[in-house]
Amino acid sequence: MKKRLLVIANPFSGTNAKTNLEKNLHLLNKGHFELDVAFTQHPGHACTLAASAIESQYDIVAAAGGDGTVNEVASVLAGTKTILGILPSGSGNGFAMHLGLGRDAIKAFEILKKENIILVDTCKVNDKFFINVSGLGFDARVAYLTKFNKKRGFWPYFMTSLSEAKNFSTLPLTIQTDTEIIQGNYAAAIVANASMYGYNFTIAPTAALDDGFLDVILLQEAPVYKYLLASYRMLNKTIHKSSLVKTFRTSSLIISTNKQDYFHVDGEGFELNETLHFSIQRKNIKVVAAPVIPAF
Repeated sequence: MKKRLLVIANPFSGTNAKTNLEKNLHLLNKGHFELDVAFTQHPGHACTLAASAIESQYDIVAAAGGDGTVNEVASVLAGTKTILGILPSGSGNGFAMHLGLGRDAIKAFEILKKENIILVDTCKVNDKFFINVSGLGFDARVAYLTKFNKKRGFWPYFMTSLSEAKNFSTLPLTIQTDTEIIQGNYAAAIVANASMYGYNFTIAPTAALDDGFLDVILLQEAPVYKYLLASYRMLNKTIHKSSLVKTFRTSSLIISTNKQDYFHVDGEGFELNETLHFSIQRKNIKVVAAPVIPAF
């Protein structure tokens, strides 16, 4: 019996033009799934569509878009028997990259048809869900400012990073882990479930999706030029070996600061005006992954 697949597509993400996507998906499908396609119309709509898909007893719900679309769909599927698929077509696609799906939606659909299912941890910071990476500080500030830019992709993010680096100051943080309290000034505190921001930038090379732990990366206070020089380490997956970072794992995390700033969940930036409580739910969602996930 064919599995029922609903593709929830963001028509404003990457190459998801309505006129071509549905036709191409049916051509790629070749009758493998009982396939339907639904397009989002506004932020948060993917959540509504995913909830409806569960009620309609679809076996797999695939998010066709970027990290934001994946976040919305995954937040609804977590804790259910419905399987999450990903057809990457956004700008970053960090979670898809970790799963070995790459950034090509066509190749990812072929992987989807193989139905290699794994169980993956999911996370929350306060009431916000994330499945890939969260955090506060410099990267969150850039994420927050970039979302107001009509242009998406690597270059707007990169240019905003350069602009903000000129005047950025560190945050005084108090960090409570499973075993200790850490205090200090940090440029960023990254809390990772998976390993990648996107664009092949690996922020947490040792992160595992099913270990029940948050991987925390603290970017310590230093001159800005040292951060720029160290950024190449994310491309060769050695950022955890840099003298600028402190890394550890924890199953729970509380971060507070007396400075107003920003935090992000899966690349979506928000204003920071409260203490952040991070938690993780082990093996809380079924996800389609490549048969062999790349080693990090």
